Amino acid sequence: MSLARTQSPARTNATPPAVGRRAALALALTLCAGCSPKPADADRLPSIILISLDTLRADHVGFMGYERDTTPFLDELAAESMIFDQAYTTMSWTLIAHMSLFTGLYPSQHKVWTPKSVLSDSVPTLTQELKARGYHTMGFHFPGWLDPDFGFGRDFDVYLPHDNLKQAGAHINKALAERPADKPYFLFIHLFDIHNVPVEQTPSRLYRCPPPYDELFLPGANELLADKNSFEQWNYAHHGLSPDQHDAIVAQYDGGIRQVDDELRTWANEWRTTHNFDDTLLIITSDHGEGLAQRRKRYAGHGDTFEEGLHVPLLFRFPNKLHANTRISSPASQVDILPTILDYITNTPTPHLPGYSLLRGRPIDAMLLAENEHMEVLYRWPHKLVRKRGTGEGNGILTNLAEDPLEANSLRSAQDPEAFLLLANSLRAQAAAEATHWQDPAAANPTEAPLDADQLRALEALGYTGDN
Repeated sequence: MSLARTQSPARTNATPPAVGRRAALALALTLCAGCSPKPADADRLPSIILISLDTLRADHVGFMGYERDTTPFLDELAAESMIFDQAYTTMSWTLIAHMSLFTGLYPSQHKVWTPKSVLSDSVPTLTQELKARGYHTMGFHFPGWLDPDFGFGRDFDVYLPHDNLKQAGAHINKALAERPADKPYFLFIHLFDIHNVPVEQTPSRLYRCPPPYDELFLPGANELLADKNSFEQWNYAHHGLSPDQHDAIVAQYDGGIRQVDDELRTWANEWRTTHNFDDTLLIITSDHGEGLAQRRKRYAGHGDTFEEGLHVPLLFRFPNKLHANTRISSPASQVDILPTILDYITNTPTPHLPGYSLLRGRPIDAMLLAENEHMEVLYRWPHKLVRKRGTGEGNGILTNLAEDPLEANSLRSAQDPEAFLLLANSLRAQAAAEATHWQDPAAANPTEAPLDADQLRALEALGYTGDN
């Protein structure tokens, strides 16, 4: 079974000239001609559901072209939604990505990118913006990186952790039943059941979905992995694994996706009759993908800075089937989600943020970033530059994703220094120029609140070590 992306939308190979943000906004062709930022009922604020499916690779989703039937419910929703074929996270790490989701800022702006970082009080979150507009706010998350310690719980009327899908569903339904009927609601759901389980040095599966999902896509998968050590699988995929055992691991990862998809269908069917599900603005995405030993000989890393780690699914389903069955092939970023939500409910853009309202359109040549303290990734379609920070302008790897979507033949600076520098410098210069129109990162200096030993041990057991 191939792990390669099964769908890569056709694009032009021409690279538009670098332009400033204001010029781009004035001149760019919008992505969805005819899209309107206004809600269908301008006098009534819609309720909003934002769902983050942790560790969901874009190319393992049905509506993104995957051959397995992993997401039949999401595929049905996609037919009623605006779909973004090339949506990107801001880094393949749960903490960084979700903070970008909630602030609309890139990591170098919000600066919550170590286990010791806490969001500055000067940076408003999506929840605070919605609470100020009269929303009743509810959030449900897997414990760890989305804990209130980092700044995620601000202005939630209800913010609770859960250990699994069943517990999440019970918490959500209780909160929905008790919410005030005279207010629109914001419901945030973070589900961790696709993610690997804590790694162990005794025989154990890496992805532990329950029956029948554990063998749904490969009968006999459990037997193939019966004597395998999940710690070794996570860190050393080449260590005694046969091709059949690799296929079993991937099949159980896919089984976890199907389990979550089926549960979402059950919840939605209940909410349709009791909580106006079809009248809500629904956004479904992921914080990052998963490597699945596609190119590194281990399963750790969540895809790192490769496309399997940074390319994520993204759909917006608007009330009254507005913009239904609309596919956008141009790139979009996780930092676009907050300004799109606010634009939809207020009909007002947010020009101080790096993201764009996807209802108005992201300029085709605007930059997208993924970054942490040590690495930065710059996208300007079709080019992608990956480089270590502070290592000089000639450092990095360049890929033309239109010609090389699997990043198999990327250009390194040593291969053709002149060609590399010409394009890499253009990308860096444009990123710096666009950043001058964003919120001043100096205003977002985080405070520090280190995780305690028990929290660190729990996160390390899930494959996270330090700020990796």
